[in-house]
Amino acid sequence: MMRQYRDMKARYPEAILFFQVGDFYETFFEDAELVSRELEITLTSRDGVPMAGVPVRRAEFYVQKLLKRGYKVAICPQLEAPGKGKKLLKRAVVRVLTPGTVIEEGALEADRDVLLAALWAEEEKAGVAWAEAASGLFFAEELPLKDLENLAARLNVAEWLLPEGMALPWQPETALTFRPPWYFQEEKLFARFPGALSGARLAAKAAGALLRYLEETLGELPHLRPPSLRSEAETMVLDSFTQRSLELVQPLRPEGKLTLFSVLDRTKTPMGKRLLRRWILGPLRDRAAIEARLDSVEILITTNLWERLEKPLFRCHDLPRLLSSLGLGNPSPLHLLALARTLSAVEEISQIIAELSDPLPEPIHRIKEALAHAPLGLSDLLRRALVENPPPNVADGGVIREGFDARLDSLRAEIRNLRAELALLEAKERERTGISNLRIGYNRVFGYFFEVTRSQLSRVPKDWQRRQSLTGAERFTSSELSALADRILAAEEEALAREMELFQGLVAEVQKELGSLGLLGEALAELDALRSLAEVARKKGFTRPRFTESRCLAIREGRHPVVEETVTFVPNDLIMDAGTHLALVTGPNMAGKSVFLRQVALIALLAQMGSFVPAKEAELPIFDKIFTRVGASDAVAEGISTFMAEMQEAAGILSGATENSLVILDELGRGTSTHDGMALAWAIAKHLAERVRCKTLFATHYRELAQLAEEIPGVVNLHAAVREWKGDVVFLYRILPGVAEKSYGIQVAKLARLPSEVLAEAERKLGELEKKSAGKPRAELLPLFPSEEHPVVTELRKIDPEKLTPLEALELLFRLKENF
Repeated sequence: MMRQYRDMKARYPEAILFFQVGDFYETFFEDAELVSRELEITLTSRDGVPMAGVPVRRAEFYVQKLLKRGYKVAICPQLEAPGKGKKLLKRAVVRVLTPGTVIEEGALEADRDVLLAALWAEEEKAGVAWAEAASGLFFAEELPLKDLENLAARLNVAEWLLPEGMALPWQPETALTFRPPWYFQEEKLFARFPGALSGARLAAKAAGALLRYLEETLGELPHLRPPSLRSEAETMVLDSFTQRSLELVQPLRPEGKLTLFSVLDRTKTPMGKRLLRRWILGPLRDRAAIEARLDSVEILITTNLWERLEKPLFRCHDLPRLLSSLGLGNPSPLHLLALARTLSAVEEISQIIAELSDPLPEPIHRIKEALAHAPLGLSDLLRRALVENPPPNVADGGVIREGFDARLDSLRAEIRNLRAELALLEAKERERTGISNLRIGYNRVFGYFFEVTRSQLSRVPKDWQRRQSLTGAERFTSSELSALADRILAAEEEALAREMELFQGLVAEVQKELGSLGLLGEALAELDALRSLAEVARKKGFTRPRFTESRCLAIREGRHPVVEETVTFVPNDLIMDAGTHLALVTGPNMAGKSVFLRQVALIALLAQMGSFVPAKEAELPIFDKIFTRVGASDAVAEGISTFMAEMQEAAGILSGATENSLVILDELGRGTSTHDGMALAWAIAKHLAERVRCKTLFATHYRELAQLAEEIPGVVNLHAAVREWKGDVVFLYRILPGVAEKSYGIQVAKLARLPSEVLAEAERKLGELEKKSAGKPRAELLPLFPSEEHPVVTELRKIDPEKLTPLEALELLFRLKENF
């Protein structure tokens, strides 16, 4: 058996081999040690061989845990039952489960895609293909290799398929699978999808490898769609740090709950939820596409269809992921019933959408077309064929409804008649033997039998044969009972075979419609996501944004869509005309600077994903990227200080930002000395305003940076307004023109409830420092960025060194030292 195990393991060295031994899947050697550690199960040994096993009936639970941690699992069951004379049972690997190829419902998350991605790169360009095996969605893109991490940031890749020897430019927290270069061939793609990805050779090579890998692990997937080629220019760039700092789909703090996704998510279907998440992480850059999505949202609001579509969409099941079990030919009766219910809901949705008259925006037109070609006849077929509450397994029988098939109905009638004969036989034998408590029973081992209590054994006829002895009873059979039982079992077997034949016929009919069902699933997802945006806009008072070619950014009464969920929000304006590139925002902590910066970024993002925005009015340019450097990003785990991480992020922004980007910087330069931090903040802000000329919002405590507005055109000063009242500071949460008067640090500390003795000492020391500074010579107060030339410099400019005698130079030095 161990030779058999080693042979299987040699064929699948990358996977943990689940090797069935009786009622357990056993793992051995290094696999056992890994499984014991990861699953926290007991590690044992036999003859010095480490072993760890899980029950076969619980295997799926343990396999899913391993997959979620990035491991692959090869399932190797026993293919024959133990029997006399069988020393070694036949075994074979029937399925290799990998993190990127899961189709099992227990391993999938309703709100996010589970993707397999393949990469092929040549020089500085990369081709990427990604697909979800469960839903059949398939995409590809070609892009510069340096931008690959930004693409990965918006995809939920569970497994990367790479050429041997290749390393990703970053360290992904996902499974990596390596294959030889010959594996990456476009011919594989063209054989399955002729003409796909034409002109995109690198993407085609990646897609070919992805197809080959899917076939190795799952077999041919009939529901897999032809790959759709995406362009890098279609989508706004949001790097992983920007996604985190803006809390798009995940809160910054573990205890946090609200995100932009949670606020926008009013979807009624799992596929709509996943699509909305993709929209948030991939806002559009094409103005026509954005306007078409906004038009669609507006139609759903103005016609009130967002409300009428809510209930029928709620009745729709996860159609894209249903297609994997349907396409592979192994659906359960519950899958077919879910499809029938979905198609029934689609009929109602079609009637509602049909009320909209042309011309329609492209998304609604596309949805209407898909609904018009939905195979609604399948719904009627499946509902006529299936019982209302079928068992989960077709092998259990009782799946097909009475009246659907004459042959099955005839067999069932025969079975009922035979069971009636069985009841008559029980009554006849009870009367003949005088055994009043005689009964006919059944089990899978012995079939049908007479059961007699021990007190009645003397009455048992001699023509009965003993079958089984129990503690308080004996079981018998007779020639008449055996003959009747054989007839019943034969009829039941024939009925079950007919039922399974009919069920497979239903599956075949569904498989004929996989293409239209795939389009229908996409249409339902898009309609659900649009309906969700319409509901949020209607209920939360969002307005439609406008786009301008003049690079003017004007937001009136803008709000933070997430923060306003928990507090009474104070709206703010931001006006940056075409010539304004940098807005410096000063003010104390807790006064609302960071929220203001983030809300501007989120309004821009929402607008480009085709959503209405939380503002009274919003006019924006189309941004190609949003960059954020918000809050401390300490990377101590990687041995990088807060300041180093901050500077690396700033360097990434300066190298990646264009004049069409939006940059959000918050408290840059705090991680080092005051003068270093101020100098760097000054230089970075100046570079963005003068060289890059993108729209930048820069919040800072360095009030000296306000002098940039006097030196550089296109820079404006804003501040978070506060008021002092009886020694306390009152935050107004208003962003107004001008520069903050002071930092109010001790007042903020008071609000944070520092001990009174600490506050008193801080106030004493602050007064001492201010008094000391006031009495210092002017030279010691030389500002970092003076607006006027220092008097010493002015005096030196008057001197002609060639005419200055040594004595005059010495006298000048003494005079300057005495006066300054």
